[in-house]
Amino acid sequence: MNTTDVLSNLGLAQATVATVSTVMIIGLGFLHRPSRSALLWSLAFVLAMTSTWVTIMGSIADAEPVRRAGLGLMLGAPALIWSGFRARRGVPAFPWIGGMQAVLTAIAFTAVTDAAAYGLAFRLAFVGAAVFAGLTIGELRRAADRLERLALPLTIVSAGFVAVGAAILVSGLAAPADIGDLALPRVINGLAMLIYLVCATVSLLYFTSVSPTGGHTASTWPHFVITASDRLRRARRAREQSWAVLTVRLDDPTHIRSAAGENGWLRLVTEFEAVVDESFPADADIGRETRGRLVIVLARPGSVIREHVRTTLRRITELDVSDHVDVQLSASVGWVPAESADYDLAALVLAAGEAAAEATRQGGDRWERVRP
Repeated sequence: MNTTDVLSNLGLAQATVATVSTVMIIGLGFLHRPSRSALLWSLAFVLAMTSTWVTIMGSIADAEPVRRAGLGLMLGAPALIWSGFRARRGVPAFPWIGGMQAVLTAIAFTAVTDAAAYGLAFRLAFVGAAVFAGLTIGELRRAADRLERLALPLTIVSAGFVAVGAAILVSGLAAPADIGDLALPRVINGLAMLIYLVCATVSLLYFTSVSPTGGHTASTWPHFVITASDRLRRARRAREQSWAVLTVRLDDPTHIRSAAGENGWLRLVTEFEAVVDESFPADADIGRETRGRLVIVLARPGSVIREHVRTTLRRITELDVSDHVDVQLSASVGWVPAESADYDLAALVLAAGEAAAEATRQGGDRWERVRP
């Protein structure tokens, strides 16, 4: 198989992976949990998908400028991924850098006609994209959830991207006479981008599902029910007895909502959910049953759960909500061991809700535990 056939097969593989990855990032990431970071990551994959198909059309039509333009557009994607992590961290994201890099690289690739000049431009552009892969590693190191296993694929592939970029540039500078020979660099570039897309998809789907503090954001109720029910079924088969279901609800939500108004109420609920997110382990499943009421499914010894509950209640009472409402927030928790209802999620949620209601009737800011 010659180089042309290899590049053609790599191009089709890139296009397929980029298309599937784009659908997954948008459908399972951005649409499921919309955020600015998820939007930027979605745009990065849309750009990668578009560029691969443009490149393929250029190759089929034997239109070299079109093919080169597609290659140039692809190299703006790492900058958009970096921008997404900055947006997730709450600092200026500079998304225009990725767009500008894609456009300028595409223009440069189509404008240069001399083989040696194009070879140098290609190598420099690849290094430019590798710089943002390196900056992405820096952003990953700042993230609270950087040590999660699903964060590792993007970290490793970004480091590999930097190494490949440096190698491509050094090889060209070491042999100036062959700087226009891009047969091997183009194969390496195709393989690198293919691996990068796969690893980025895995890690970014994880990062869209958790909050920047490392805790899980509250899932929509249907998604939570599916995930939590599956976990409990597995726990029942394995006869695991450390599983529990908790309901955490704000005390007197009707009065708070009336006093704070709709906008104030939504802000209060957001702060309440953030406290619950941060107070429980990252592997806990958290679902929003209604505004102001979260259900948590987790596996921990009773003493550990007790500390998480105490921390949650204390942090909720310490929230400064004076800008929204002139009352002190408090919450009540209902706690039900999973074996008490044979690991049936619906029955456990009902029992936990009743226990939380009983805690509220007893004055709130406390928990009520149902004994097996």
